[in-house]
Amino acid sequence: MNVLEKIVNEQNSKLSYLNHKYKIRNKIKCKSRFIKEIEKNNSQNKTSLIAEFKRFSPSVKEFKKIQSIREVIKSYDKANVTCISILTDKNFGGSINDIVIAKKYTNKPIIRKDFIIDPIQIYESAFYEVDAILLIARILTEKKLLELENCAHSYGLDVLIEIESEKDLLKIKKTKTNLIGINNRNLALQKIDIKKTLELSSKIKNRIIVSESGLTLRNISVIKKNKINTFLIGGSILNNKDIKKYISEISK
Repeated sequence: MNVLEKIVNEQNSKLSYLNHKYKIRNKIKCKSRFIKEIEKNNSQNKTSLIAEFKRFSPSVKEFKKIQSIREVIKSYDKANVTCISILTDKNFGGSINDIVIAKKYTNKPIIRKDFIIDPIQIYESAFYEVDAILLIARILTEKKLLELENCAHSYGLDVLIEIESEKDLLKIKKTKTNLIGINNRNLALQKIDIKKTLELSSKIKNRIIVSESGLTLRNISVIKKNKINTFLIGGSILNNKDIKKYISEISK
């Protein structure tokens, strides 16, 4: 069993708990600014940066310069990033409570990154008042992807759909979101290939492309030359001793 399969199995085991926790569900309607902020930046030819918070990952035991979530989110806010990503899965050191903490220190739009496979996880996300959720095409069928996207939109949440292969391209044809993330990391093998952003983006029309994972100042400049200027970055920021300065360099 690879890392991705292990995480998805863990998510399945949590569903009964979540359904019990949210047995009584209130009517929720969020007002997301996530895609709007990215579109506004893009219209002004600016770099849109979604800065991520996570404590560790299956491929990195600990990020060198990470302090508390409070300090990291305050740094992101001061650096004027476009949006903030909070990884709430335990395999990355996260929990849903990190959303609560982050919202105390920033008004930036927040996306919940997790391995979402069921509508109850989307309800939970709306309950905690995030702006957007991540849906990973690799772990979902086309039918399930469309169901979860519709569910998110019914709560007023924006959606970032993440792909990592040509097979995933087939799943997103009928989706409505304007935001498609290309993960340069193979989720199962935890290997990076920056060429994926360039190769897959050439086959996607009329959507905003978000390049994700394994990004450095050098390869970001290459990607920007291909008219992609939206990035989701965690590790290289969290390993940098001067977060604000590094973010400024990315955003040039």
